[in-house]
Amino acid sequence: MQHTIAGSLLLAAALLLPAAHAAPKAGFVVEPAALKGERYAELARDFARKDPLQALARELNGVLRVPQTIRVRYAECEEANAWYDPATRRITLCFELIEQIAEDFGARLEDDRELADAVTGATRFIVLHEAGHALVDVLALPITGREEDAVDQLSTWLLLGDDAGDDAVLSAAAAFSINGATRGVAEGDFAGEHSLDEQRFFNMVCWVYGHDPRRHADLIETAGLPPARAARCAEEYARLDASWRRLLQAQLRR
Repeated sequence: MQHTIAGSLLLAAALLLPAAHAAPKAGFVVEPAALKGERYAELARDFARKDPLQALARELNGVLRVPQTIRVRYAECEEANAWYDPATRRITLCFELIEQIAEDFGARLEDDRELADAVTGATRFIVLHEAGHALVDVLALPITGREEDAVDQLSTWLLLGDDAGDDAVLSAAAAFSINGATRGVAEGDFAGEHSLDEQRFFNMVCWVYGHDPRRHADLIETAGLPPARAARCAEEYARLDASWRRLLQAQLRR
């Protein structure tokens, strides 16, 4: 392979938008990375210069009015994870998770640019997934069913609409599928709060297809979306769209 994981992570940062100016007093606000040592120091410095989280926070604040401050940061966590903490109203994205995603895709993608796009897209989805948990918390949104499924829907809904957004959802879906194939399913996963990785994969592919069946007709073949599920995806996405618009109607800026 001609690329390195670290180089691809830095390229992923370089693909994102430049920094914003003053951070808002409410809404999504980016904090400095929380490091425990030097392992991710170079990556943290490069991300701070390129400001990928700032770009995503700007996008969220441009779409949603949120009355409270929701903090977002990278961190060295000693595990591949991301989470929202309601006690501090903080989203944490672990460098270890970004690294794992890069390694998983790196085993399958030879081109550095494709790898960087895949890592960037999957990471964007994950941050928006955690932002969904934050919105459920601070806005006291009613959720029926599993919250994890609901915020997968929200992350997808916020991203879909252009090539970059659609590709981000599909990259995240691929990351879940790779994770499921690589790490398998443990007995405890059936009792977990998340859907199984392959279920998340097909849900997200269905929503992308349902958002624009003509544009994404190839997903039936390339992603293995069963025709019987595909036939219901447009209606499924329409319900998803209507539900989140209604839940967030007071917060939507447009």
